[in-house]
Amino acid sequence: MRRYIGYREFVQRDQRSLVGTALLLTGSHEQAIRLALWSLREVGLSWPPTIWENTTTHAHIELYRRFLRKPTAAGATALVRLAPRQRLLLVACLHDGRTHAEMATILGIPVETVKSEIDEGVATLTKGNVARLKTRLATAASEASVPDLGARSMRALRRRRNRGAFLTAAATLVPIVLIAALTLFPQGPMWNSALGERNQPRSTEVPEAMQVVPSPKPSPTLQPWRPARTSLAIRYAVPDGCPGDGTAAAGESTPPQAGKVTCAGWTLKLAGNGAGGTGGAGGATPGSVNCTGKERCESTVSVPDAAERLTHGDGRGSWRLSPALSPDGHRIAYLSAAEGRYVAHDLHSGTKRYLSPVLVPADTEAGTRVTVSPDGRHFTVELGARRLRTDFATGTMTPLPAGQATAAEKAAGWLRKSYRFWQDSPSGTHAAAVSGEESGTGSLHIIDARSRRVFKRLPLPEVDAPAKAEVVGWLNGHEVVVKMAGGAGGRPPGFFRVNAITGQTHRVTGLADDGLIVLGAVTAP
Repeated sequence: MRRYIGYREFVQRDQRSLVGTALLLTGSHEQAIRLALWSLREVGLSWPPTIWENTTTHAHIELYRRFLRKPTAAGATALVRLAPRQRLLLVACLHDGRTHAEMATILGIPVETVKSEIDEGVATLTKGNVARLKTRLATAASEASVPDLGARSMRALRRRRNRGAFLTAAATLVPIVLIAALTLFPQGPMWNSALGERNQPRSTEVPEAMQVVPSPKPSPTLQPWRPARTSLAIRYAVPDGCPGDGTAAAGESTPPQAGKVTCAGWTLKLAGNGAGGTGGAGGATPGSVNCTGKERCESTVSVPDAAERLTHGDGRGSWRLSPALSPDGHRIAYLSAAEGRYVAHDLHSGTKRYLSPVLVPADTEAGTRVTVSPDGRHFTVELGARRLRTDFATGTMTPLPAGQATAAEKAAGWLRKSYRFWQDSPSGTHAAAVSGEESGTGSLHIIDARSRRVFKRLPLPEVDAPAKAEVVGWLNGHEVVVKMAGGAGGRPPGFFRVNAITGQTHRVTGLADDGLIVLGAVTAP
């Protein structure tokens, strides 16, 4: 349980304040302890916290949300006779010290509503005497009887972890069994519940909404990629390259209409231990596997239908598209030029998921992209104003409301104006960008996306010659990969891992010297 180092100390530190808050909300010691254990477990599920996370605030917010989902009240005090939301606002703001703006964000209600409900509650309980009510709340919370919740919290985490492992295994086995059944028995039309449409047998024709213009190495018929299963992990992906500016294919006198793929093809670099892969029936071999010794294997795989450029239309240039790679290097998602929709593959299990319906020009007018969650389970596709999230384990697709955008997504316009290149953190709460052009004057900025404030200015890695720097991506919640390019002789000095807190740097080897690179399992052996 090395993952939970420091968790027990966190529980012992915060359990009294959590139980006190829960006691005010429920009026029952038994229900208060149950509510506090729930919030402690929710924090533990994402342990260890990121370096910027306030675990105390996280635990209280989980407690608030759980209480509102299942409000309870015991006893005959005046406080518990209030409506659950009003009771929560009084306790959170007058006892826990939350601001009106914070509670408005947490509950998704206007600040004016928060203020009016608190004023009404204070008037009901103490005839407008706020100081008196605060004293009463503090006195009642101090009477909470708090046992040591550390052992109980750890047991709950173990049970949840074991249950999650079982469900994940079951969710992995079900698609495998279905694939085997479909292979053994004749295939007819199937219903895809995730997309709400009927899937017909595969067709070699490209959908009209996403026709493919010949790429630098045109293929007679561009087929959907069918990867072979492999035990290797994707370290990175680089594009195969596009002719000219990608606005029109060779031999075309007029620019293609909006929403057409003018260039497709990405190359994956795989690495890991053991044999590289095994081809299934009809599957492509995973490239030539090169093993240097018994412990290290590498392979290069081509994904010919992964879109690289998508036209604006009317000769206005094109969008550059990138695949999304899970941090463990097991999964890849991209816009398939052959199928005209976003797809995702798990290279270890061979599972394939559709992440979007077939795209139409309206979906790509403002650009489109796909992102992946830090745990590699959820993929989010942006299609204009729509955002679709797919749970890879279950195949369930759900639309995301605009209010559920991360802080970095909300600040994207400001970031684009302030920096030429930037990358958001896995949690979406921070961003990293380089200020200045030369290593002698520039620095690495770590930005709080909520406040849009630079709270860390770190020196760039030292190289032998002046070089331009660019943030390539985040490895995890506190490490950023920076590329230093344009050194002596025109060769890039290389890639560096930068700790966003301490500023410590370490060189990253084995990455391609390419104008565009997407990181996967950079730390893979």
